[in-house]
Amino acid sequence: MKKLTEPVNLCDFKACAVIYSPYNSNHEAVPSREGVEEVVSEEFMEVSRNDRNKNLMDQEAFLRERIEKEQMELKKLRDENRDLRAREIMWGCLGGNIDVHQLGEKDLQDLNSVIDNYLDSVTSRMEILKKNGESSSSLPPLVVPDLNVEEDGTILSMDGSHHQSETTRLATITTTAADACAPNITNNP
Repeated sequence: MKKLTEPVNLCDFKACAVIYSPYNSNHEAVPSREGVEEVVSEEFMEVSRNDRNKNLMDQEAFLRERIEKEQMELKKLRDENRDLRAREIMWGCLGGNIDVHQLGEKDLQDLNSVIDNYLDSVTSRMEILKKNGESSSSLPPLVVPDLNVEEDGTILSMDGSHHQSETTRLATITTTAADACAPNITNNP
């Protein structure tokens, strides 16, 4: 009750609390029963019914609202983690560190989504640059982390035996991911 009386005394505003306990059949009113009645009758009842009920909720409703907010936050974090993992897989595949054929179906679907988004952003950037009349030689180089990219923009293939461009590598990964994610449809006579 100290937490309630200190701000009331220091800030000169009216407040009250009614406390129910499962261990005590009588409720406790702070500062007193008369003080509670005064605050409720003067302050609370003067406010319109809609304004009074706007932020009123019982413990169950409060907890339900908090759980819903936390579940939304959890979903958001899971989506971010899945996206980060798919990006790591994509760059690992580009660097030849990860074999696409060893990935599970969910990873391949996420990888396919990230590659599609990446290609869409590259395509839209190219369209914007074409509209503005800028050439590709005036662009800063595309940054590919942890890769040994040669001056002509090629990187080692997955087996390290030859070179291929980044777009060719992305196309290969996308095709492989699409093949792995596609349903197995066979025509049985």
